[in-house]
Amino acid sequence: MDAAGPGISEKSAKGGVFQQLISLAGNVDIPLKSQPDVPKEARYVASVELDDLDIQRFSRVLIIENGELMVRWRDVVLSLPEEWQSAVLVYRGHGKNQKDLPTLIECFDNNDVEVGFFYDYDPAGLDMVEQLSNEKHYWIVPVQNLELFRSINKLDEFLKQLELLDRLKNRAVSASIREHLTFIEANTLAITQEHLIRNQCSLVIERLM
Repeated sequence: MDAAGPGISEKSAKGGVFQQLISLAGNVDIPLKSQPDVPKEARYVASVELDDLDIQRFSRVLIIENGELMVRWRDVVLSLPEEWQSAVLVYRGHGKNQKDLPTLIECFDNNDVEVGFFYDYDPAGLDMVEQLSNEKHYWIVPVQNLELFRSINKLDEFLKQLELLDRLKNRAVSASIREHLTFIEANTLAITQEHLIRNQCSLVIERLM
């Protein structure tokens, strides 16, 4: 991956000044206000301030939980359902930019931009999606394949999340999250995004209603 212009390298994606910026990538042009759009041919992850984004010209975005996947964004795009391969991938952040994420999502909502989420397939991932989303939004989930899931599952991570799972079960959540939470609990699953992509799990899009 090339690091240039408003881009970042894999190492710099993990900290420092970039914690204050929004990191984006994708197979489409990324609309900016005060500088040329980031072309879809670019080979870097763009990091810009929130105010630099031309929100009105976005059509679809996908919030990504893990920064390591942003470095491999091309693999992510090719793994998505076809209609979501045109989404701009947005890293959820790990510093000030993480705190700004609800504001960014609200900006997208106010401009009729379709918002999706792609998080780890475990109670913690579902909890974060539930807290950030509303009935307008979508999320990416794996097609159920227990044989594959068991080969890439992290049971120890699931066991660490039991308290969180119980809290989530007692909250009012969307029907889609409830269905997957029940499946995750029944099969004691905790599967990272990286494993879903690396093992070419079939992914589908669901409405968070």
